[in-house]
Amino acid sequence: MEEYNVFDREIINNELDNKIMNKVFIKVYESIDSTNNQAKKYIKSSAFNVELFNKNKLIIFAADSQIEGRGRRGHNWLSSDPASIAVSFLFRPEANVDEIPQITAAAALAVKDTFNFFDLKTVVKWPNDILVNNKKICGILSELVLNKKEEIFVIVGCGINLNNDYFNSEIKEIATSYYLQKAKKINKNLFLARLIEKINFYFDNYLAEKRDQIINQWKETLNLTGKKVDLRHNGKKETVLIKAIMDNGDLLVEFPDGRQKKLQSSNTSLNYQSLDKYNDCSWEGEKNEF
Repeated sequence: MEEYNVFDREIINNELDNKIMNKVFIKVYESIDSTNNQAKKYIKSSAFNVELFNKNKLIIFAADSQIEGRGRRGHNWLSSDPASIAVSFLFRPEANVDEIPQITAAAALAVKDTFNFFDLKTVVKWPNDILVNNKKICGILSELVLNKKEEIFVIVGCGINLNNDYFNSEIKEIATSYYLQKAKKINKNLFLARLIEKINFYFDNYLAEKRDQIINQWKETLNLTGKKVDLRHNGKKETVLIKAIMDNGDLLVEFPDGRQKKLQSSNTSLNYQSLDKYNDCSWEGEKNEF
């Protein structure tokens, strides 16, 4: 296995800013079922230590290979190739639990910023994917979980195509990687270190006083309001006008007959290629720093 495709906890820690390094605890695995599952097992195990969850403390589970990765709506996320990154961030929220599901928006912005740091322009696809040239380069899955004492924890898992030089026939038309876009490879440890810093920044602000700013930044990055798009809702293809993105992530859409309806990501998927067909302007929003 190439060195740049192997996680090394010491290298990751050495790359982190000292202030960040003191706020995170990193667990590295060669091969596991999934990093999200490993995080769930940890909070219910005898090794669980609630003292690690002081305010803003993150526990990070990273694996060179995961064989049971999952995406939205139970879809598989193929990440057994060590060239990809499988990582989950576990933390204990102190914010209103009702606001936690949109933490995915903060994670999406963190991933986008990390790719930007390595000179790759990406697009955030509603609600939780990262695309390059209409192909998926990252998927994000957030889960609320309880430990044995019924205390609430949050897991945010990211599957990132980094140094992959090919994909099998099942996904090659819809997936891409940093390597396929830039024709160069990155040490996984360096990429993860930058991602940890970005995740820490966005999570800290989301869980503190800047949640609204982050949600607004996410909406502007999506840049869907006022756009016509094809979508599939409850298995049926529709063409709609997006009137608004709600704070909880739902889409308010208008159908050709004038009906308006809120659609949830659990039963709705957008055809991003149709945005170019219906709309003259670029559908990628500009970053709005706060």
